[in-house]
Amino acid sequence: QADLALESVLLRARAAWHRIPQEVRNVVVKKGSPEDGTTAPMRPLPSGARMYPETDIPTTAVSSSMWQSVLENMPMTDSERQERLSKYDISGDQSEQLLARELDDSFVDYQNDLPAKAWATVLLENDEVDPALSSLVLLAKEQGELTREAINDVITNFANTGATMAEIQSFAEQNGLKPADTSSLQSVIDAVVLERIDF
Repeated sequence: QADLALESVLLRARAAWHRIPQEVRNVVVKKGSPEDGTTAPMRPLPSGARMYPETDIPTTAVSSSMWQSVLENMPMTDSERQERLSKYDISGDQSEQLLARELDDSFVDYQNDLPAKAWATVLLENDEVDPALSSLVLLAKEQGELTREAINDVITNFANTGATMAEIQSFAEQNGLKPADTSSLQSVIDAVVLERIDF
């Protein structure tokens, strides 16, 4: 055993004389052996000899048409995504948040002519909900079916089930979330003013 150990040391010394071997080494200080801070080789670093093809996947010949299809369907770069969002009337912070949270595709796909800033706000505040639902609820608000303050509550209520516009309208009406009828309010004000005009 001693002879084998000395032979190993000699081989390492000769190898180090020419060039220090490139390998991953382990330093053991408290657990196991050695405990004196010396190192031991774990495995060699990657090299050309280790970069072999995947043996479990058959090779596939890539034709020029396949390659062209890949080039034509490349995902957008970060700069291209940022440029796309710059076409919408949203703040710089909203744009950064949409990109950072990977919501820019949902923002564009479900915007549907909604006010851009309002849509960005609703989407960012409800990023774990189906964007189709969030978009529909905001549309209901824009059509006067519910108040701005009720948007998130309505989204939360239908988050697990989804909803149609009719269901959103019904829920808003049953829970007093519809905005006040300004025409009726104005008629009441006018009537009160007429009653007290002599005072």
